Amino acid sequence: MSFFLKQISTILLLLFISEYGFAKDKYLIGFSQCAQHGDWRLNMEAEMEREIMFHDDLSLIIKQSYDDANLQVQQIHELVEMGIDLLIVSPYQIDPVQPVIDAVFKKGIPVVLVDRRINSDNYTAYVGGDNYMIGKVAASYIANRLNNKGNIVEIMGGLTSSPAIERTRGFNETLENFPQLQNIMRINTTETLEVVTDSLSEIIKRDIDVDAIFAFNDDYAVMARNVINQSINEDHILIIGIDGLPNAGGGIEMVEKGILSATLIYPTGGKEAIEIASKILHNEVFEKENLLSTTLVDRSNVDIIRKQFDKINSLQTDISKSKDMLLNLGEKFKFQQFMLYLVTGTFVLVILLMFLLVRSFYKLKDANIHLKKQKKELKKLSDKVEKITQEKLKFFTNISHEFRTPLTLIVGPLEDLLKTSDLPDNIYKRVSLMHKNSLRLLQLINQLMDFRKIENSKMKLQAGHYDVVKFLSDIHESFLSLAENRQINLIFDTNLSQLKAWVDWDKLDKVVFNLLSNAFKFTPTGGTIIIKLRKELLTVKSLWEEQLIIEVTDNGKGISQKHINHIFDRFYQVDKTDNLKGTGLGLALSKEFVEMHRGRITVESIESKKTTFIVKLPLGDAHLTQEEKIKDEGQKPLVQDLLGYSNTNQNVDNDKGATIKTPDSIPKPVVLLVEDDNDVRSYVKECLQDTYDVFEAQNGKIALKMIEEEEPDLIVSDIMMPEMDGLELTHQLKNDLKTCHIPIILLTAKSSLEQRLEGLEEGADSYIPKPFSKEHLQIRIRKLLDLRKKIHERYKSQYIIEDEQNNISRLDKNFLDKISKIVKDNIQKEEFTVEELSDLAGLSRVQMYRKVKKLTGMSGSEYVRLVKLKESLELIKTSGKSMAEIAHEVGFSSPSYFAQCFKKQFGISPSDYAKK
Repeated sequence: MSFFLKQISTILLLLFISEYGFAKDKYLIGFSQCAQHGDWRLNMEAEMEREIMFHDDLSLIIKQSYDDANLQVQQIHELVEMGIDLLIVSPYQIDPVQPVIDAVFKKGIPVVLVDRRINSDNYTAYVGGDNYMIGKVAASYIANRLNNKGNIVEIMGGLTSSPAIERTRGFNETLENFPQLQNIMRINTTETLEVVTDSLSEIIKRDIDVDAIFAFNDDYAVMARNVINQSINEDHILIIGIDGLPNAGGGIEMVEKGILSATLIYPTGGKEAIEIASKILHNEVFEKENLLSTTLVDRSNVDIIRKQFDKINSLQTDISKSKDMLLNLGEKFKFQQFMLYLVTGTFVLVILLMFLLVRSFYKLKDANIHLKKQKKELKKLSDKVEKITQEKLKFFTNISHEFRTPLTLIVGPLEDLLKTSDLPDNIYKRVSLMHKNSLRLLQLINQLMDFRKIENSKMKLQAGHYDVVKFLSDIHESFLSLAENRQINLIFDTNLSQLKAWVDWDKLDKVVFNLLSNAFKFTPTGGTIIIKLRKELLTVKSLWEEQLIIEVTDNGKGISQKHINHIFDRFYQVDKTDNLKGTGLGLALSKEFVEMHRGRITVESIESKKTTFIVKLPLGDAHLTQEEKIKDEGQKPLVQDLLGYSNTNQNVDNDKGATIKTPDSIPKPVVLLVEDDNDVRSYVKECLQDTYDVFEAQNGKIALKMIEEEEPDLIVSDIMMPEMDGLELTHQLKNDLKTCHIPIILLTAKSSLEQRLEGLEEGADSYIPKPFSKEHLQIRIRKLLDLRKKIHERYKSQYIIEDEQNNISRLDKNFLDKISKIVKDNIQKEEFTVEELSDLAGLSRVQMYRKVKKLTGMSGSEYVRLVKLKESLELIKTSGKSMAEIAHEVGFSSPSYFAQCFKKQFGISPSDYAKK
């Protein structure tokens, strides 16, 4: 019986073990860590240990070399002697450690390199960050933040390791694309950490400007910040580190506190190393080279990254708890196994043991289900990170539109300050500097938008017949003050008094502005810039054709010949050894604009002597289509100022004194302002409140409710809003009989022609792009309200109602036609009331009053009387009836009252009108 029970227990145990895999052969993996950074090393080990939990047949042994190459060689020999199946190694130094790695590989033991490489192919797989890309990302970030200009200090690790070599190569090769970014010092930390403090202190003592510091780990970066703060306390200096650890004192916390400007999350590769090792040991397909992506963390995304790490830590805690529970259950299982071998006495004990085994089975099953759920959560988190990455790409595509709203709140108040007469000179200069730079930002945004329109084939030529001599003369004058400040001789050279040409004023203005801007950049003090305009004849296919030629010449540094053929390429940047700077965007855009005119732009340069840009445009209009020519040239765009700002978007009426004080005895017009941005809403209200009663709504949904309670005289609305946007609000108001007469002005950061047409198609009366001037908005509102007043006045004085219906919407016209017909159908009723008219029109008395008052300036009863009087005009002309008969026919109680009303309305008696 005892033998029988023992056999049963053994069979049950084998079945249980085969189900959960406790008796499977384990592969032994040895890991030799160089232990360069404590926290980073601990994170790598934690990732490995966390991943190893998902591989029941893998076991991990970790050895620390503590930055000692000889010790690491000894430890690798020890791991091989222990019979490891696979070696994971992060070599501290290449030369001393590589021979032992080669020997292990040739012995047939797979080798996985983590983070650091060797100088041979004797390894099975490599897992680590793309150190070359890390250097490129850091350099690109610094260039973007410093506007491609400044001095940089590079704090490197020891150049005996592959990460340091690749990082500095990627960093400095990228800096070659930004000639104005100079790597003024490279600090090697292999000697001693004090070299960082000593070197930075020396730079500060020598009063050398430092704009950015790139350190090869966050500890060096924090050390650099401390030196800066103790010496000069310059918060504007960018300091970028590497590692991005989430623990206390790590890179993430330093970015949160503002100590570091940014950190690059350098993945440890621990998790991926275990995954690759598992694939190798199980003969699965794997990649030999596994480069891990790097994420740059700054103040814009540090909160998201912190939440992601906190979520991962929470999941790691849950996984650890689950692991402990599994271990506890395993211990219970071993105890039950031990008891099973001891208990041989009775069949009851066998049954009890089976019960315990079954119970353990279900507990382990539940634990496995829990683990699977956690794996799914980790997968969801990974998908979420990927989604965030895609959203960031979309964000950078649309961000230029969003810049226009804050620019409205910068440019507008600054313009108001500059108009203040009592502003001190020193404050005026600072405000003027801020104003010019905000306009420069707007010009850069417009350039990006121009490129996007060209890419999407949405930018069209709008050519008018302009005097190019006057055009260039205006630009010449706008640059004279800069030339005087720079002590540069700016000359406009032409023998032409007038030269009319078909050109797009705005686009040609941007071309000449870009060429002059480049000329001023590279012309030294005391130099000369010449703008030359001439006309020449050329033969094309045996025919004579005329063309105008604009030349911009400077005696600056010139352009090296190797870059001449690429100077107009998009985003082309020369290396830092070249003298030319800043031609990657403006010149490419200029070339696009010139070619839209069917012209050519070329450059000629002699190094260290001069550079000449030549623009050739055909004269006449035979080369243009009808769609490319504008019939009414209207007001030309304003010439761009030195910083490239243009008011071409604003088409403001030539009308001064936009803000008009309303006498206290006359009620102010009511304007409803619909805008979700509190700052913009506050600024617009401040612009209008002296002249109008301004009501506010945060979105279209709230605005509709307010309009039901008190109907405004005019609505100013943003387009991009939550709940209900400006287009939907306009659509509903303009398609509702009760509100379609209210003028609507749309404000928006989206300023393309297609977006304007979209707003106007919904029925908007005007469209103003952000940023806008205070005067522009005031004039546009006043013009729309004045138009309504003129309609009211002419309604009261004109003989024929239809004369004024061209200036109102289709719904309003139909409404007036409808109530006019109702009045005519009931024209003989002397006591035809407004209440009856409202009932027959399907409106309440209040709605009828508001609608008629807004459209005609009259009350309902006055409008009824007007319709009757204008109906009498035709009867007087054609019927031959007496005035008494006509008065009765149009519903007046007596001829005298009819004559009194007629003369009051038309300024002439009925009898005199009949004689005329």
